[in-house]
Amino acid sequence: MKIQLRQATKEQIDTIMDVYIRCKHDLDGKGLLQWNDNYPSSAYFKEEMDNGNLYVLMVDGEVAGSATLNEWQSPEWSEIPWEHRNEWVIHALFLDPLQQGKGLGTTFMKKCEELAGEKGYESIRLDAYSRNTGANSLYEKLGYEYRGSVYFTSKPEGHQEYRCYEKAVTL
Repeated sequence: MKIQLRQATKEQIDTIMDVYIRCKHDLDGKGLLQWNDNYPSSAYFKEEMDNGNLYVLMVDGEVAGSATLNEWQSPEWSEIPWEHRNEWVIHALFLDPLQQGKGLGTTFMKKCEELAGEKGYESIRLDAYSRNTGANSLYEKLGYEYRGSVYFTSKPEGHQEYRCYEKAVTL
């Protein structure tokens, strides 16, 4: 199996959206209402791609997942007691449900960490929907440290808590 993390191209936007929709329906079906029609959206993915921040996980030449990698941090994060600086942030990471259960989530995260190190970042930050126990378990298993929770009032009532994680990047 050939696995690569690389910047998304315009030709991949429709495929990224197809994979995202599959992932959103899978999460919604499990009662995990972490995404809505506003975020992430096709316009969001196109803007992040234009800015050079949208990446795809390629498995044997096919898009298996996507993530936005940049320095932007949600204003809600300002109260979190972060420990590291010079950080890269992961947003809207998803893996095709058809590709889950093969260890690709771990591979995806490690590829993001490697790229962060190559780009000179010293740490990675992210948040994860508190009820998405699979994602939270993965991050903790990979050494991401829980720093506190934030609440996004734009999310449905009862679905607003997101756990913030951080990990130092080692080269």
